[in-house]
Amino acid sequence: MKKELSLLLTLIAPIFLINCSGKTTTMPNPVPNTQSTIIAPPTIITPPILGRPIESNSQSNSPNAQPTTVQPTISLPTTIPTLPNQNIGKPPTTHQNGVVKGTTLLSKKFKLPKKVKESSGLIKIDGRLWTMNDSGGKAELYQIDEKSGRLIRTVRIKGAYNHDWEALTYDEQYVYIGDFGNNRGNRRDLKVYKISRAELKYKKQIKAKSINFSFSDQKSFRSRPRKHNFDCEAMVAYHGKLFLFSKDWQDHKTHLYELSTAIGKHKAYYRDSFNVQGLITDASINKKLDILLLTSYSELLSVNVWAFTNYKKENFFQGLSKKLTLNSLNAQVEGITFIDNYRAYLSSESFSKYIFSFDSMLYEIDFSKEFQ
Repeated sequence: MKKELSLLLTLIAPIFLINCSGKTTTMPNPVPNTQSTIIAPPTIITPPILGRPIESNSQSNSPNAQPTTVQPTISLPTTIPTLPNQNIGKPPTTHQNGVVKGTTLLSKKFKLPKKVKESSGLIKIDGRLWTMNDSGGKAELYQIDEKSGRLIRTVRIKGAYNHDWEALTYDEQYVYIGDFGNNRGNRRDLKVYKISRAELKYKKQIKAKSINFSFSDQKSFRSRPRKHNFDCEAMVAYHGKLFLFSKDWQDHKTHLYELSTAIGKHKAYYRDSFNVQGLITDASINKKLDILLLTSYSELLSVNVWAFTNYKKENFFQGLSKKLTLNSLNAQVEGITFIDNYRAYLSSESFSKYIFSFDSMLYEIDFSKEFQ
């Protein structure tokens, strides 16, 4: 901490002196009566309530562009680092329990309980952290202590079967469990289980109701293991509807589908697509700031998190997008959930194949510096 403060003071001091110097600089021979033509200082714009903009991939469209102002010419010392987006100073190179690359902080929280070897969905709701196992696991939800990683409660979901549970999300009244894992692409029994949010707080068993569906644009149900675009592991509840994000084995994009929250049989209607350059495994949405996070990994298990904001209504891919700059993390990350405005948890499955071996873990990311 002392080293970080020393570095920060070293970087800030020249800027402070420059600013002070700038304030006392005398402009040479001003033209009389031109004060009214001088550009006024830029107005401080308060970030919109529904999320601050993420920097776009395009330089010309970057919301970080600053208004032009009349300033005296000052030569900056060459020792001051030049960073993108006019950030002053370098980000720290270390962080508690983790390391930093770029502007997103990543830290390891703890190893998940043995009962949760394949955490495939994650939510923090009503101050409690919940997860579950995927295919072949029991029809149960598990509450995890955020400080110790200890298993606190197990809740059985009655009337449900864990064919391949892959996602958790919620709205004001219900929690939704996505049983739509579809590695082969031939499932005809895709569904979302719907349970009471209020009952999850205190009951040991909760009765589930089913939302059965099929994808509106799926025509073939021929088995094609990991060679199709109709697998799904991510879902959010938003504006009274469910939105599903496909895991595209074939083209490494994701397709956005809209699904009703009503009990019964429905179509999940195709809305849009986005090139995530990987395999989408979960989603989480901050409804106060309208920020959507999608987590993905490559076939070499390199983890990425995409952030979307400044979209209108449910057109998530039509706003601004950014791949968050995580330090190197190799894991089969399957769950993500917001824990406050600019922090989220990630959960990973245990994995062992060839020379790779990973435990089921919980990580934390802080991406507040991704916003300007």
